[in-house]
Amino acid sequence: MPKSFLILIAFSFFLSSCFTSTYYTRKPALVKNTDINETIKIAKDELQKKGISQGLGIWVMRDQIVTPLQARSISELYMANIDSMKIPFNIWHSSWAISNLYRLGTDSVKTELESAYQKAKKQPERLQGGVKNIANYHINGEKITSGFIHFGGRAYGRGHLVAPGNKRYIQSYQKYCDKKKK
Repeated sequence: MPKSFLILIAFSFFLSSCFTSTYYTRKPALVKNTDINETIKIAKDELQKKGISQGLGIWVMRDQIVTPLQARSISELYMANIDSMKIPFNIWHSSWAISNLYRLGTDSVKTELESAYQKAKKQPERLQGGVKNIANYHINGEKITSGFIHFGGRAYGRGHLVAPGNKRYIQSYQKYCDKKKK
């Protein structure tokens, strides 16, 4: 059997498990005991990076419940950083986060996110190819896509979304800082 065929089969099995945590309602994507204020601190640190994870600090919060004040902080982070993001993955994921937070938010949350949401809706125009299409689907699609979707997203979420008392997630901003030092 050719090696490329085996790789194709393995990749197919990998993809078949990717989308088992995709939801179109918020409830199954909510993480119990989230501390959004602590997670915002992590997002600020992640935004200072220039690699593939730069936009994911905001992304991990996209399905959680935020207050208007937290929405304002997230909006400010997004607006201060989106134009300098160069990697399509980061543009897509941070804009997807703003879209979900806005569309799932209360009227007060939407007010705080309005400028960021208007900007996020236009971000797929910066992208090319298949990434542009999937980003547009997540950001501007009729359905709101929630959940960590695949193993990599779930693993990143567990190390960057603060949920005290929930053993699957990081417990505090300090624990995140301690892990970074190692």
